[in-house]
Amino acid sequence: MGVSDWMAAASAREVWLAWSFSIAVAALCLWRGFSHLAHARAIADRPTSRIRSAAQGYVELEGRARMMRGEPILAPLSGRPCVWYQYLVERKGWDELEQEGGDSEWQTIDEGTSTAIFEIEDETGRCVVDPEGAEVLPPIRLNWRGIYAKPGCLPRPAKSVWDVLIPAGPYRYTEARIPEGEWLFVSGQFAGVGGGDSSPDDETRDLLAAWKQDKAALLQRFDANKDGEINLEEWEKAREAAREEVLQRRGSAVHAIELNVLRKPRNGAKFLISALPQEHLARRHLWQGLAWLAGFLLAAGAGGAVSARLWAG
Repeated sequence: MGVSDWMAAASAREVWLAWSFSIAVAALCLWRGFSHLAHARAIADRPTSRIRSAAQGYVELEGRARMMRGEPILAPLSGRPCVWYQYLVERKGWDELEQEGGDSEWQTIDEGTSTAIFEIEDETGRCVVDPEGAEVLPPIRLNWRGIYAKPGCLPRPAKSVWDVLIPAGPYRYTEARIPEGEWLFVSGQFAGVGGGDSSPDDETRDLLAAWKQDKAALLQRFDANKDGEINLEEWEKAREAAREEVLQRRGSAVHAIELNVLRKPRNGAKFLISALPQEHLARRHLWQGLAWLAGFLLAAGAGGAVSARLWAG
């Protein structure tokens, strides 16, 4: 049965439902299409700032990803050092693997995304990046299988003898990461801790995150019982010390900026960390916008046909 045959045989209620669905899809496609086109234009038109001369507010930066001083960030599945990671572990039983080929009904048993801060460096200086809440487009994304809940290493090379002797296993791993030294394009809220542009709570959080990167200094300052760990009581004292330091800076005549931080904007603007270059991102959003607008034309055409059927009775 073709579309015209269905429309001829459909009841009035079914035609109204089809019309409502077409209008809703057309509206969604129109909104998404213009959103992507606007974002493509913003990326192309907004000048990229240098860290040393960047103004407080929404900015775009480019530079190399760098780890901060202190304990390194390690991707949980591969164990590789990086500045950011995201991982997912899924499992399926052996019976299901044999019966279904291992392609459906995977259950998530563990997942996580790094929120540890890192730095971006250009030729003029460095800026701390707080990745919490960002849309991240990483350069590395891996998928592999294994027999343990946590592999602890990268997948074996394809078509090796071990792939023949050892079954794939019931676990499926997905890991994305940004290695140190990767060239990044980032956009977000640029603010100085102590500069007075952000709220005291934001500055306290950023200052604490910076202190956490240097665990030895943090323990020396706040580990009162000398057990090598920061317990809840000691961490609360660290939080109070950070907030007091922030308030002292904000109350001074000249705000001494200890570090610059790029974070998620409070006004809902896009927060992006991308290994794709600026020009690639602009083209990507352009084509996505055109694809959504093509969907709008199709949905609008379908809605028009249904409207004609309604008017015809």
